[in-house]
Amino acid sequence: MLRKSYVLAFPLLLLITGCGSGGLGGGISLDEEWQLGNQAAAQVDQQVRLVNDPQAVAYLRMVGERIHGVTPMAGRPFDFKIINDSSVNAFSLPGGHVYINTGLIAQADKVDMLAGVMAHEISHVVARHAIKQVQQAQEINVIGSILLGENPNALAQIAAQILAGGAMARFSRADEKQADDMGLRFMTQAGYDPHGMLEMFQKLLSLERSNPGAVARFFQDHPGTQDRIDDISGRISRMGRTSGIIDDPEFQVMKRRLGM
Repeated sequence: MLRKSYVLAFPLLLLITGCGSGGLGGGISLDEEWQLGNQAAAQVDQQVRLVNDPQAVAYLRMVGERIHGVTPMAGRPFDFKIINDSSVNAFSLPGGHVYINTGLIAQADKVDMLAGVMAHEISHVVARHAIKQVQQAQEINVIGSILLGENPNALAQIAAQILAGGAMARFSRADEKQADDMGLRFMTQAGYDPHGMLEMFQKLLSLERSNPGAVARFFQDHPGTQDRIDDISGRISRMGRTSGIIDDPEFQVMKRRLGM
């Protein structure tokens, strides 16, 4: 995936997460992370087919903001977008940019299932996994050159590589588990039933067994799914009595507007 411009592209390749954010971010400030994320998002937006239906996008943003609002980064701007792509996937960039494919929305039978995915992606940003990776891989002066707007062509190439499933478009199992744990907490605090996250993973795992090609990208970007299902189930059990929003008629309206 990284054949061309590998050396040039590597620093920013770490910024665009295929699922995406537990580290402290090292010497990268939140303001710098948001600047980097905005640059990466501008490139991604040019290379995907974004859904422009105002009602559908507004509903997705409502769900995202409801969850984002209970996180420690509630004061930072987040953005939520729908990609017109039938493949089952979702990803986030540093700086609060969350993308959900129409293919994943189609697999969410209820809004709590969608909320589980969105809470997971929001948690990656809150935990700053992408910035942690950058700090581990590159010196701060490399990040500084990117902040100055150098190498725009490389940035465009990186976005294309990540969207195609580049090798660095996914995190470790530990990072994924952390995003699961945080996501469960955030979605519950936001008023959604945490079982939605469990049911979404269970459905996608079942789909992977019956039709692997349908969810190949999702499982490429989200490792260790059966173990994670077990962990999520155990965590929900330890929560005790849980309840919350399971479905919403407006979610079903959104799916119909998207042709589902």
